[in-house]
Amino acid sequence: MTTSPVTVVRRSATADPRVERWTHDDQGAGDGPGDAVASGAVDGRGDAVVSDAVAESSAPGAHLSALTRPGEVEVRAGVDAVGPALGDLVDAAVDAATVRFASAVVVDTAGLTDGVRRLLEERGFVPDARGATVRTLDLTTAEDGTPTRMLDNPALASLNGVHARFAERRGEIVRYRPDVSVWTGVPVHPTEQDWADVAALLGPGAGFRVDPSAVLPPGWNELDGAGGVQLTGEGVAGAPDPEAVVLTADDVPEMLDLVARTKPGPFLPRTIELGTYLGIRREGRLVAMAGERLHPPGWTEISAVCTDDGYRGQGLGRRLVLAVAHGIRERGEVPMLHAAATNTGAIRLYEHLGFRLRERGAIRFAQVP
Repeated sequence: MTTSPVTVVRRSATADPRVERWTHDDQGAGDGPGDAVASGAVDGRGDAVVSDAVAESSAPGAHLSALTRPGEVEVRAGVDAVGPALGDLVDAAVDAATVRFASAVVVDTAGLTDGVRRLLEERGFVPDARGATVRTLDLTTAEDGTPTRMLDNPALASLNGVHARFAERRGEIVRYRPDVSVWTGVPVHPTEQDWADVAALLGPGAGFRVDPSAVLPPGWNELDGAGGVQLTGEGVAGAPDPEAVVLTADDVPEMLDLVARTKPGPFLPRTIELGTYLGIRREGRLVAMAGERLHPPGWTEISAVCTDDGYRGQGLGRRLVLAVAHGIRERGEVPMLHAAATNTGAIRLYEHLGFRLRERGAIRFAQVP
């Protein structure tokens, strides 16, 4: 029986992107800075096996590790891993990346044959600007430009990538730290162990998002009236606003007060760390704000859109949504939004601005017993 090894590396985000750290991590899910590795082999029967493990990178700069971005998966294949064996392993790597809601699969083809390169091209890999031999399969956008299933689980995609530094984990379950955000990432089809990990990580009575297709265990309930919708802004260019100011940690007390009065949804003491927040002041007082929250690779959620009751009807919320969207577009990403299904006024506003309801964006919440 012969085997052809391949290694799949998912680079976790570090607090400072200029810092490279290469660590062992028993969690195997990027709990801290380092490389989460899945390795596998194909025997003579062509069976693909990909299992999670963690290994220290050989050295900074080896393979693509110094080039891969947060949330990406790298396939490392030896020159002997060719033909159907490599094809099966690349397919398995793509499947693993998709389950983890990774943003892309990256392969360095240096030293590999033309046949291997053709095999990758057949699977959708394209040349990448990061190096002459680099080929990338983008998992964030479908061929027709529409969102992929990346947005089916935006919290999991965010916490396994750009927002990994804010994550608390137990097994495959990951949530934001309690003072940052209320969102939790749960696999699309949770196992019995996953449900146990949800209960242990969140505690009794906690609410969390689940996939519409997930089957809840006995005794677990869906939260009535907590459904929501997702809107995407592929056609929204945004526009800067001369009156909008960037809010900082010094503004958090005022932001929390505005949220408490207007109730746009959860905003916590450290939510501001998730992205850029803009505000409009009148006579020195914060009267409207909006900002960035979830950050699945290639996408950024606009959140906490709210206006003081005394300043409604002046279009401040609309202006701030467009201003935040402009900043997202400036860095090459696409804005998206969530709204309560019952908030028809907000949904109409967002659609008027160019956002569109995503068919697969229905949001369902459950509660830990």
